[in-house]
This record gives sequence, structure tokens and C-alpha cells, in this order.
Amino acid sequence: MQAREAAQFLSAEYGDGVNLVLGVKALLEEVVWGDEDRSDDAERSWERLGRHLGFVSTRPEKLYDTGPDNLWALSATRQAVIELKTGCITDTIAKKDADQLGGSIRWLNKHNPEVKALPIMVHPSRVCDAKATPQPGMRVVTPAKYELLKQSAIQYAVALASDMGRWGDEQAVAAQLAHHKLTGDRFFDTYSEAARTSA
Repeated sequence: MQAREAAQFLSAEYGDGVNLVLGVKALLEEVVWGDEDRSDDAERSWERLGRHLGFVSTRPEKLYDTGPDNLWALSATRQAVIELKTGCITDTIAKKDADQLGGSIRWLNKHNPEVKALPIMVHPSRVCDAKATPQPGMRVVTPAKYELLKQSAIQYAVALASDMGRWGDEQAVAAQLAHHKLTGDRFFDTYSEAARTSA
């Protein structure tokens, strides 16, 4: 399912391999750390990244004025609830940000109770402030993990672009998603870290 969605999206979006690679690189550069003014760019970039990888990817807060910054359907039964705090310059996750993620989890549970929520924060630190309570199972995409993700996503695009039209081939896309650990079951295990409380 994920590979089919990705292949359909990529073939509709890109006419040639050069534009595919350039498009993915440009997309990944939209996430700028420590600049609050670029937060909306980061949220838009994450939504589009999800679609490039074959996830049903939406921005509920933008659409409904409520819910998470991003929502990725990782499988039929599991969705990543993603709050982006790329503009933060603090070295811990603040209580209000942890609480916001909790609110977004409750939003998903209310609107889609049969789906298991995976709490994700994109933040400079994986350490929660002493007053903040991390959500159970919460994971954090830190700058270091994001760099790894960027490398893998670019390699995914380059591999698909290297042979004319392979990005529209479901089998080829599936092989590259698996090879670069970009599948729904492995993505956040690979490109994020478990949140922890400050000592």
C-alpha cells in the first residue's frame, strides 16, 4: 500500500529523475532549525515528505484549526501524531510543548479511536523539562536524526532516479523504501530517539 501510494505520487509529481532528486533535496532544506519564522515551511515540508514516502499525510491544525501539525498514516492501524518545534532554541522540551502533543494524541483518539497513535516531536532536544511529562512511547526527531533522514531520503530519490521511470514502479519503490528504512514500521525507530525526562 505505502509503495503504491509513493509510486503514484512520485510519477504524478516528477517527469524526470533530475527533478525528482532536486525536488526531494529542496523539500528537505525547508526544515530550518532555530528559526521560528520558518516553522510553517517545516510543517509543509513534513507533510510533503510523508507523501513522497507513500504515507497519507495531512496537516490537521492547518485544515481544522485543531489537532497536530502533521499526521502520517503509517499503516491501517497506526498513525504518527507529529508536532514540529524546529524553531525552538531551548535545550529541553517545555511543558507546554509536551502538553500540546498530549492534546493532539487525544484529538486523534477522539476522531479515530480504532487507530493507535505514535507521539512524535521534531525538536532540538529529546530531553523533557523537569515539569514536562513525555507521552507514553514518545519519540523525538532531533537535528542529528534529521541529518540521517535527509541522507536516506536523498539516496532513495537518487536510486529511483538512476533508472528512467523507476519512481513510478511500485516494486522498485518498495525495495528502496525498505532498503533505506523509510517504511511505516521502521521509519521512526530509525530516524528518531526515545524522549526522556531530565535527570
